[in-house]
Amino acid sequence: MKKLNTLLVLTGLLLFSQKDGIAQFTVSGTVSDASGVPLIGVNILVTGTTAGTVTDIDGTYSLKVPSDEGTIVFSYTGFREKEVDVTKDMTSLNVTLEEDVSNLSEVVVTGLASSIKRSNLANAVATLSAEEITGVTSQQTLDGALYGKIPGINITQTTGAPGGGFATRLRGVTSLSGNNQPLIILDGVYISNAEIPSGSRFASGANSGTEEGSANRLADINPDDIERVEVLKGASAAAIYGTRANGGVIIITTKKGKSGRTKVSLDQDFGMNRIIRFVGRREYTAAEVEDAFGTAEADLFRAAQSAGRITDYEEEIYGETGFITDTRLSISGGNDKTSFFFGGSVRDEDGIIKNTGYQRNSIRLNLTHKISDDIEFSTYTNYVNSEASRAFTGNENEGGLSFGYNLAFTRDWNWLFPDENGVYPNNPTASGNPIFVRDQTRNLDGVDRFIQGVSGTWRILTTDNSSLRLTATGGIDFLSNETFVYVPETHQAQVGTTNGFVAQGNNRIFNRNLQVLGVFDKYTDNGLSFSTQAGVSWLNFDTDFVLNQTTQLIPTQQNLTQGGAQQTTQTLSEVEEFGFIVQEEINYQDKIIGTIGVRFDKSTLNGDENKYYAFPKASLALNLANFDFWTTDAFDQFKIRAAYGETGNSASFGNLFTPLGVNNIDGNGGLAITGFQGRSDLEPETSSEIEVGLDFTTLQGKLGAEISYYRRNVENLLYRNSTPTSSGFSSEIRNDLDLRNQGLEVALNLVPIDMEQFDWTTTLTYWFNRSEVTRLGVPPFVPPGVAFGLGLGTFFVEEGEPITQLKGRDDEGNPTTIGDIEPDFQLAWFNEFRFLKNFDANFLLHWRQGSDILNLSRLLTDIGGVTPEEYADLEGFVEDGTYVRLRELGIYYNIPAESFSNGILQGIRLGVSGRNLFTITDYSSYDPETSTKGSTGLSQQIEVTPFPTSKQFYFHIKLDF
Repeated sequence: MKKLNTLLVLTGLLLFSQKDGIAQFTVSGTVSDASGVPLIGVNILVTGTTAGTVTDIDGTYSLKVPSDEGTIVFSYTGFREKEVDVTKDMTSLNVTLEEDVSNLSEVVVTGLASSIKRSNLANAVATLSAEEITGVTSQQTLDGALYGKIPGINITQTTGAPGGGFATRLRGVTSLSGNNQPLIILDGVYISNAEIPSGSRFASGANSGTEEGSANRLADINPDDIERVEVLKGASAAAIYGTRANGGVIIITTKKGKSGRTKVSLDQDFGMNRIIRFVGRREYTAAEVEDAFGTAEADLFRAAQSAGRITDYEEEIYGETGFITDTRLSISGGNDKTSFFFGGSVRDEDGIIKNTGYQRNSIRLNLTHKISDDIEFSTYTNYVNSEASRAFTGNENEGGLSFGYNLAFTRDWNWLFPDENGVYPNNPTASGNPIFVRDQTRNLDGVDRFIQGVSGTWRILTTDNSSLRLTATGGIDFLSNETFVYVPETHQAQVGTTNGFVAQGNNRIFNRNLQVLGVFDKYTDNGLSFSTQAGVSWLNFDTDFVLNQTTQLIPTQQNLTQGGAQQTTQTLSEVEEFGFIVQEEINYQDKIIGTIGVRFDKSTLNGDENKYYAFPKASLALNLANFDFWTTDAFDQFKIRAAYGETGNSASFGNLFTPLGVNNIDGNGGLAITGFQGRSDLEPETSSEIEVGLDFTTLQGKLGAEISYYRRNVENLLYRNSTPTSSGFSSEIRNDLDLRNQGLEVALNLVPIDMEQFDWTTTLTYWFNRSEVTRLGVPPFVPPGVAFGLGLGTFFVEEGEPITQLKGRDDEGNPTTIGDIEPDFQLAWFNEFRFLKNFDANFLLHWRQGSDILNLSRLLTDIGGVTPEEYADLEGFVEDGTYVRLRELGIYYNIPAESFSNGILQGIRLGVSGRNLFTITDYSSYDPETSTKGSTGLSQQIEVTPFPTSKQFYFHIKLDF
């Protein structure tokens, strides 16, 4: 009873403190930009208190100041923050905000439930706005849109097929056997970015599902729905995400509506796909044919030449012009209680190979509703349906399906087109006829995906100098994928062997997550503030992959039951993780900003699923230009910073146990131990990173720089290694491998020209990463499945050497270094021009220096005798992957609202743009960005007859109502 009385007294005092009797006054006015346009949604806060508001549709506001004087801070994304001292005699205050080129006032996520101004940030967190993502040109996928825009990120296109296929790596390799891709969080939902194989390898003879050229499922997200992307590149920034964050974190926020007039936008893009470049094929004379292949082949050449049947099969297969349409409709608006954003889009893209293409249909509805001044919730609903036809490319083992593999052995005087009865001839010099494969086979996949995110905030307590709120975020990601592969029984590699092939996959991914955190903010009179957050996180990832396949087909049938030999495989997995999060942020007058926190995670992927592993973080930022001793006005900001953090990565599903396989002895079925020995004591791989940096802006924000150095140690990497046959196993999982990544990232922002009729903004980014294996518990070895052995060239794990090195064999058969896929450095240069009021132009150049490539496409064309003469004399198959590429170019004309008299049409935007318009490189194949092994592990810069990359051209029209 005594405790209850005390609580009642404290509650009464709290309520009394909020009575109108305390000295306070109201100030109101309008906030606009330099041209007088009202700004909607400007954040307005009285410093040292929680009193605040936002501007309405007209840019007006009204704010109660809880004392007889104070300082009001006006902040808005894209504009410089402004502070104004007010007294009780002031009742009206109109404010003009200036554009903030350096983005010091930009708000950046620092925890699961908190954010911080960029000027106070202690980590190098990269952010991209909607304009930076899709403002220059139309984008296939989000990861493709990140190319060259963020220092420290290395992106490789794993296939040029419509619908995407990208490998994203942040600050180097972080896992040998696991996933190097970053964690993707969309509106608080942990979404899958899986590559789902179709089963085509069972017909083509490819070694694994990673060689099938599948898309990663980030391709399902419409880039035009995205408002903002934040990239947490290292462990020092991503530690709060724990076990899932070893590869970094990409946080995606989609668009929301704003109170005020309902806005309608209709966008229409028309474009086309063309191959970036043709490698070319060797052109023979009759005499050269006779020297290379003999007299009989020379006679065939002369006959084909006389009949006009010499065909450039590379242009025949890859020479299509693919038509692209992208139609988007968005409607947004709301009032002071409810806001909404609706987006619908249809993207239809034909490939550079006949019968290939991709169509994505996406619908999104985002709603935000204020139940009261203290309770607000948001929902984010996205449904995606897509269909893709991806054909057959990449590695195979004489399956006769991969276009590039067949083209390597096809001679241009072979006639491969069907006769008048529709019968295709066999290819006399290859395992398959590429014209037959193009016209008669199918490799399809379709996706139905539903992503639902929910977030809510309850402001439990608010006083003049403190607040307590409860936040909850979570959602589901449900993905249903169907694949279909068909190879007719008349395909020449099928005749007399498997006599046709059909595979149908039914794959399901169901991810669920929930985070609940409490956040307590405290402000003191001397400018010291505290933000404390604590909470829990629950994750569940459930997959069910089923592949049905059949061979020995009844002629013309594509039904699974119409085959003589059927097989079904199913892969099931379920992972559950739970974590506790605690974080404290301390800010002293925006001069000293410190953060300390820790996450404790447990996972069913660990040996002890009930054991918690700690992932701490700490950071410190000093804004020297805010201190009293700083007397120069040359710098708007001068900040030094340091941060430390740890993240983890658990073992892949199934590594804890020794798997059992189906066995049959004397007609009796049963289970038997397979070749892999699991371990029940596995612990997560862990990364620990130290990052230091310097940020500054000068010339009134017209010049800014961010410079970061990091050193990242990855310990106890999990990997498979062979075991002696006497053990009864062929391989085991080990964790006695350590790795170090270190690198430098520099970003410079400059406004060289800022005039009424012309302004120019430019951004230059530079970065590199260096790796070294610092501990290895076994002799140097070739990791399984990463390439094709020392005889051709492969990755090779060796203590004291980069994890990205390539090795081959010397003349005596010993391993020798032949290359390194890590770039020497990368540099990107983005420029934006605005002129004559209504015109704007943008371009992005990307330079990658170094990054060796193992070009096994040329190995095949050398064997087949079709390598162009200019490349025929190259020694070895490792080539320099240096290039300079025009990533994006766009030119637009904007017709403003005042040009229309009806008041309905608010603007028209017309433009032309392109992607990958030119590439300067000495690399002899299609594209120096390549990966025949998909996006996992040590996968990049190995080429075997890929789907060539495209350049794209677009015409755009946008109508605003």
